[in-house]
Amino acid sequence: MALIIGCVLLLLIIGFFILTNNSDNSRNNGAQEQNTDSNQMIDCGKIDNPTCFSNRMQNCLPVTAEMTATDGATRIDLTVLGSVNETCHFQRKINEVLNMDCYFPSGQLTWDLIDQTFGNDKGLQSIVDSSCRNV
Repeated sequence: MALIIGCVLLLLIIGFFILTNNSDNSRNNGAQEQNTDSNQMIDCGKIDNPTCFSNRMQNCLPVTAEMTATDGATRIDLTVLGSVNETCHFQRKINEVLNMDCYFPSGQLTWDLIDQTFGNDKGLQSIVDSSCRNV
């Protein structure tokens, strides 16, 4: 009986460590954020779960991620390069060609603003017009 209880406890402990490790890995969503340097560029990989990119974007920390357009073929790279003179430097590439370079006012870079750069009306076109240049 003691052997069975010991085995069950061992399995519970092993299961706990496996779940904890998987939870930590899913939170990073492909990022190598083990590094504590907030100014280092973090590559979040494909944006299947945008949390990795969002967490850094909201604080204008260097981060990059890849999306695929709705056509299934067009590659879109989103990159936050960091803070520059109280602005947040953002770039967008389409099929690996830089097509938009923006310096958004600090604290304004959100998913709605990124969506607006694609022409989806979020009421933020004036910010895009004053902050971005098409390359």
